[in-house]
This record gives sequence, C-alpha cells and structure tokens, in this order.
Amino acid sequence: MTLGEEAVVVVTGGSSGIGRSIAEACLERGATVYLSSDNAVRLHATWCELREKFRHVEHEVCDVRKDQEVNKLISRVLASSGRIDVLINNAGYATYQPFVETSTAEILDVLDVNLGGVMRCTRAALPSMMKRRSGRIVNIGSIGGEIIITPNAVYCGAKHGLVAWSRAMRYELSRFGIVVSVVCPGYTRTAFHDHPTFKRRTISRSAFRKGLTPRRVADSVIRAIRTGKSIVYVPWWHRHLVALSHAAPWARAIVWDRLALRRVDSLYREIAAETRDLQ
Repeated sequence: MTLGEEAVVVVTGGSSGIGRSIAEACLERGATVYLSSDNAVRLHATWCELREKFRHVEHEVCDVRKDQEVNKLISRVLASSGRIDVLINNAGYATYQPFVETSTAEILDVLDVNLGGVMRCTRAALPSMMKRRSGRIVNIGSIGGEIIITPNAVYCGAKHGLVAWSRAMRYELSRFGIVVSVVCPGYTRTAFHDHPTFKRRTISRSAFRKGLTPRRVADSVIRAIRTGKSIVYVPWWHRHLVALSHAAPWARAIVWDRLALRRVDSLYREIAAETRDLQ
C-alpha cells in the first residue's frame, strides 16, 4: 500500500515521540492523519505545530484504556472521512522496577495500555475495514517483545503478547484483505524513559547518542505499511539477535543473559543504597 492524498491514518499515542514522527511521515506523503493521546494539552500543542505545515491533520483526545473514548475516536474518523485505511497502534509505556515492587494496579495498567489498548482500538476499527475488505494495522511493539529486557518484566510480557497477537491476527484477517504488521524498535531517544521509575537507570551519553531517533522508527513504519511485512525490526540487524536467541540458547547465555542479570543486579544495588539513605 502506498500512502497518498486518499489515505486516512489513525495514530494512537501521537502527541510526542515515535507517534508524532509517524504522523509527520504520513502527512508528508499526503495522507489525512488523526492524532490521538490521553494527554489533552500535549496533543493540542502537537496538533497546532503540525497544522502550521499540513492541512489534513486532526486530533481527538483518547485514552486507549477506555472503550467509550476509543469508540468515539473511531466513530469520529468514520463520520468525517468515511473509512480508515491505516490504524497505527502506538500508545504504550514501561516501568523500570522489580516485579515484586509493582502493585497489581500498575501491572494491569501496563498490560492494558500496551496490549489491551491495541486490541480495543483494533476491535473498534475492524468492522469498517472488513466491510471494505481493505486496511493496514501496524502495531508498535519492541525488541522487548522478542527477547527479554530486564527489569521490565510486565512490559516484556505485554509486548511478547502483542507480537503473538499480531501474528495470529494476520492469519485471521487476511481473508478480508487486511494486513497486520508489528514494528519492533530498540532503544529510542524519546520521553518514553521519563517515567519516574527510570530515574534508577543510568544511561551513558554514548548509549543515548547511539539510540534510534523517532524518525528512523517512523520510516520503518512507513516501510511496513508499504510492504505489508509481518514483522519489522529497527535496527534491521536485531532480527539476527532474535534468531540467535531462539536457535542458539547457549550463545544467548554467553552474552545476553549476562547483560540481563547485570542490569538486575545493578538495580538491586540502587535499591539497597536507597534503603540505607532512608535509615
């Protein structure tokens, strides 16, 4: 599928970071884009900025955890444009803490935003796509959806579920001409890491500089829309890392398992230091 003036695109989590870059990449190709986010202030500011350069951009406040708001978003798009050509499920967040420190409410919220929200938005958009027998659904996953990143157990669980669900839906919807893809980026330089729990994590300047830009991820999303590929890794060489982790567990144990354990050990040392400071 080629994005053009006739294409109608919906982007969740579109007020900043990867979502905003995806919206801008689609707008540059002439598509009509509907941005959504649960942050009304930031969403409006982003819409104003994009509106200065592009005419065909709209916005709607939407918390993907709430059926009513998701249905309102999809209904508005269909009422205004008559169809949805591309749904990009981008909304998501993570925490950086041991599972034992995570409350049940936090666990369920991470699962709901990263997985439940994707299912909720997709379910709302599907009837119109199935009726037209056409559509693209692109789910923004993570390398954490294929290999384990510590200490993000709940997030990894949600993203592993997203990858599996996306693959299952690809089979289920192919008969209706609907193509489902999942894009799995690695570390990206966005506000994603602004969650308070990430204050315990130290990221070196060199690692930050090597991180992906939101625009690079957005370009991969455009490629997924165009090619209809089942899964896209960003950067591309991550697919070899995933293949190695499945085909040669012994090699994974030498490199990746040590890294995962080291990050957990570092976090627990930080927690111990915090405890001493409070005594």
